[in-house]
Amino acid sequence: MTSCSVAGPNAPSPEPGAETAHLRLLEGVGAAEPLRLALETLGCRASTWSLVQVHHRPGAGATGIYQVDVVASDDRVTTEFLCISTAALTAPADGTVKLTGADGLALTVWRHPHDPLLPGLPWACDAAKVGAALFGPRTTGKTDSAVPELATVSYRPLRRAVLTAEYLGERRYLKVLRHGQAGRLAERHLLLTRAGIPAPELIEVSAPDVLAMHRAPGAPLAERLMRDGAQSMQPGALIDLLQKLPAESMRLPERPAWAARVRDYAMGAAAVLPEEQARITALTDKVHHLVATVDAGPKVPSHGDFYEANLLVTGNSISGLLDVDALGPGHLVDDLACFIGHLAVLPSLDSRYIHIPAALDRFLAAFDRAVEPSALRGRAAGVALTLVAGAKHRASPADPDAWHADALRRLTIAESLADAALARRS
Repeated sequence: MTSCSVAGPNAPSPEPGAETAHLRLLEGVGAAEPLRLALETLGCRASTWSLVQVHHRPGAGATGIYQVDVVASDDRVTTEFLCISTAALTAPADGTVKLTGADGLALTVWRHPHDPLLPGLPWACDAAKVGAALFGPRTTGKTDSAVPELATVSYRPLRRAVLTAEYLGERRYLKVLRHGQAGRLAERHLLLTRAGIPAPELIEVSAPDVLAMHRAPGAPLAERLMRDGAQSMQPGALIDLLQKLPAESMRLPERPAWAARVRDYAMGAAAVLPEEQARITALTDKVHHLVATVDAGPKVPSHGDFYEANLLVTGNSISGLLDVDALGPGHLVDDLACFIGHLAVLPSLDSRYIHIPAALDRFLAAFDRAVEPSALRGRAAGVALTLVAGAKHRASPADPDAWHADALRRLTIAESLADAALARRS
């Protein structure tokens, strides 16, 4: 690990509530100096750079991802991705650069894929190693090792990454996790598949903290929702699937539901929409009150992140249940509220979701027969609020300010769900 300083050693520590200022630094020209100093420490320099995305975890820091044209000491130019994070890292990995900003803010910089908390990411980004592990030797006129095409599906710095590997029409998935998490996630997959739940089939690999899996059959439910509101999908099929989650899941650690963490996610919403602080605070108070006072029902096995992107459909049946990281004890109403909260904001993601209002009414009517309607809407409001900050992640270079209207729409949707929950109580 290498350290250098942008400011003097006595620079003041950041004040509480400074996350909006930290985001401004990562999103603006202020990122140029940390990038310059980090690359200088690594023996090279940047010719041009641009922001790709900022990932913000309220209370836990933010990380900017930058595309940089890096000039080496021999004047060779390569395009690389660098990350600058405000997250507190007690023991950053070798190869990272520690900096201190002008306001005393501690920054950590690394070159992708050398994420300091995802030790398996360099392996997962090595096509030759991945090909040998997932596809084995293939014959193409002569005996060669398979070298697949790798693509990053998602990368949440310091948290996890998901990649695809494609070779000769076959696709595999790689999930890169923090130390020790891959084994626990594998246990959840096996628990589900043994119970007949269609979680993806795992592939054993020797890479550290990497889970490899086959592609689950079916198409994302989101495609059906865009096409016709998933009219042929019975809402009861989602409830049936959740009720078939194995009882052994109750022995796993319990994670707080999305709505139960509403105050944390309100910080993220306020960081991207500071001018709407009063609205966000009022909404947070409503959701917190609803979660605390409306009966959520008994504890049951729960998926924990149950929404359309994690459901694959074949015919009229659910053929794939993805992202089972949060499997454990929970409430049925929270899984259904997660689905409703995501469903409600789909039109803000893409104008082609014209059938969502009718679909939302249909799913709500069915779910109301299974759980308390005011709890369902109140907790769905909390889920929708968690999605406000994410609107900024979808900013387009062609229209860099469009995300703002998207975030406002998500906030309005969350408010409507909370108001509907309160109306159901009166």
